[in-house]
Amino acid sequence: MTPKIFSEFSPSNKEAWKKQAIWDLRGKDFDESLKSLLWDKIEIEPFYTREDLIDLPKLPQSSFETPSSLPGFPPRNWVNFVAAFPDTANKEILNFLQNGATGLILHLRGDENLDEMLKGVMPEFISILVKPLGDPDLVLGSFMEWVRKIGLDKQNLIGAFLWSPMDMLFEEGKSWEEALSTFRKVNAIVQDFQNFHSFTFRFGRYTDSGATGLEELIFGFGEIIDLIANSGIEPEVILRKGAFYSSVAESHFPEIAKLKALRFFASDLAFQYGVILEPAELTVYAQTSDWSKSILDADTNLIGQTYEAMAAVFGGVNGLWIKPFQIEIASDLELRIARNVSSILVHESYLDKVVDPAAGSFYLDKLIFQIMEQVRLGLQNLEEKGGWLAAFDSREIHGIVRESRLKIQNAVLAGQISKIGVNKYPTDEKVKNSIMFSPIQENEFELKPSRAAYLVELQNQAKA
Repeated sequence: MTPKIFSEFSPSNKEAWKKQAIWDLRGKDFDESLKSLLWDKIEIEPFYTREDLIDLPKLPQSSFETPSSLPGFPPRNWVNFVAAFPDTANKEILNFLQNGATGLILHLRGDENLDEMLKGVMPEFISILVKPLGDPDLVLGSFMEWVRKIGLDKQNLIGAFLWSPMDMLFEEGKSWEEALSTFRKVNAIVQDFQNFHSFTFRFGRYTDSGATGLEELIFGFGEIIDLIANSGIEPEVILRKGAFYSSVAESHFPEIAKLKALRFFASDLAFQYGVILEPAELTVYAQTSDWSKSILDADTNLIGQTYEAMAAVFGGVNGLWIKPFQIEIASDLELRIARNVSSILVHESYLDKVVDPAAGSFYLDKLIFQIMEQVRLGLQNLEEKGGWLAAFDSREIHGIVRESRLKIQNAVLAGQISKIGVNKYPTDEKVKNSIMFSPIQENEFELKPSRAAYLVELQNQAKA
């Protein structure tokens, strides 16, 4: 039998490492010097060992996706999404799909000529997300009419309707009753399409508006609980027909843990309703976040979206949209760079060859359980106050998110949080690639996407 590597060295426990660190600090306080607080709730240790996981259950293995039955497929797959809008030409869409994209996010009004827009597209070989720009019922109905017209087998339509009834509350100020009525109609349209999710739990709206990762999960799962309680639709239908959509910000390791915690907690929540949903059966989509970007240096944004994409892949997403910042005015080069990031992660980093590259990390495994516990406590507190809807109606949710947003924005403005290209190593004016500033105005019922660097950007506008 081969002896253990370095077997001649006796193992050190965590206490021994801590004593060594205290000695190296030369009198400085251990906690103050080396510990930090994540999202105002979770204490981060300077190092982790196997001892941190002794009392915790083992995390599920191979939990991101069901292994493919087709030979030759890698153990890890994710969809590389690109966006198409009503004015996107068919030639451009085909170019996306011929050069790395494996999925489309169709932003539709409902009056598009899909025969022309999607001419030559073979939906059975890609994933499609449909994002309504108008009436959800009309948009989905129009899309499904096209699906039936081309004779696509129901099993071969893969993707989701990128919409939730909460969108009508946050974006249009509609009533809960109107939102539920539309939800029931939308769910009925695609109930026979097993691989197409009829709605999406849009957790990412909170992160994009400045909420912490914990607040994203607490309010996101709060939506699900209230939807199950009030929609009149069976919990199993809601949990199986709904996909998850998150937004990945700049805290690399916490974002990995957040996505994993989302998947595990969703499986646990389903079990509470008597629904057996293994983590690998859940569909989790994600996009890179606008919250972490800035108008002050577009080139730095390109770097940011790359490591956010890596966090999403390590976190186990089934589909990823590397979203160019201010996509409405993004250049062809920016669109191509965003599209190519997933290709690089596959063909140069080989992240599709390993089921879970982040598995076995003492730090991440501990953090996942800490996040799940904080989400449980947060949901308990939310339910004691009447649930998600009560918190929405009282604008408590808005107040919490805006408080988190302003806290971070002020910290960036004061230089307490460093942001490259914003308050740290700003780009020389001669090579600066900045983007036009547009003020963000928000109605009381809204939570609009914002940016951590927004106050710095605003200050720069005042100086100009």
